[in-house]
Amino acid sequence: MQRRATLRVAHQAHHSEVWDLFFMAALAAFTLALGLLGFVLADAIVDHTPGRSRASGASQQNKTGAGDEVRAVHSPAFPAAEDARLQAAILDVLGAEAGRFGVVARRLDDGLTARVNGDHVFYAASTFKLAILYEAERRRSQGLLDFNAPLPFDESDLSEDLGTFGEWPRETNGALTVGAALEAMITFSDNVSAVALMRLLGPDAIDATLASLGLERTSVNTRDLPTTASDMALLMEAIVRGTGVDREARDHMRSLLLGQRIRDGIPAGLPGTALVGNKTGTWDGITHDVAFVESGGATYVIAVLSASDRDWGSIARVSQAVNAVLAP
Repeated sequence: MQRRATLRVAHQAHHSEVWDLFFMAALAAFTLALGLLGFVLADAIVDHTPGRSRASGASQQNKTGAGDEVRAVHSPAFPAAEDARLQAAILDVLGAEAGRFGVVARRLDDGLTARVNGDHVFYAASTFKLAILYEAERRRSQGLLDFNAPLPFDESDLSEDLGTFGEWPRETNGALTVGAALEAMITFSDNVSAVALMRLLGPDAIDATLASLGLERTSVNTRDLPTTASDMALLMEAIVRGTGVDREARDHMRSLLLGQRIRDGIPAGLPGTALVGNKTGTWDGITHDVAFVESGGATYVIAVLSASDRDWGSIARVSQAVNAVLAP
């Protein structure tokens, strides 16, 4: 009897559980229906003015790590749009030599883009200094780096000097500040400053920042210094937009790039009225130039990387062709 009673109680409990499950499922379905009805009603009430939606999105996109808002060059509602005419203009200049080049150009107000071997990996040469510049400005924006602090150097840093380090003015005590080193690194492409700054900031941290910006193949944490035209264009776009930094940092980066002394590549192919901020990179068999351009009411970024030796002429001609399409 005890066994039968036990089985009966178990059977009743099973039926009770079934009814409980049925009741809970019905209640959940009813709750979901109410939620969907509320969503539909709310959606009908919300103002869907396109201008307001874009403005709200831009405001969210331009909040920096330091809590300051940076004006965007254009609404991020415009994704990259591949343009056959722009790509054809680049290929027409390069001709049979196109395989030695990586080129990416993108207009920022509408995302009009062309890529030629954009993901081909090159040795970065001195274009890697753009990554150091961005990371330093990002940290200053967050209050983590003082540009007036002296930058320490060691003998290994000094061994990288190609004749530019001694030309840079020092403080009265003989020290070179972080800010002065950044200027020397960008405008004169000074190697001593670059190596010391990279040790201060840490190559791992710089790589992490680059990855957070969407760069996929660029690294400063190896002597190979790999990069691509796609990555360099993306980094220059982050600099121009002030992504992740405050307005002061964005303007300072822009000023330094406008002060670049080597103007034989992208700037040489542009009209005198254009504003060009660029960073070059050269090595044996390597000639690169990465820039932002403000011309004819348009702002665009362009990266031209080449497996060629001091071939500034080709870079200038590509620059001219790109400008004719993006800033007619």
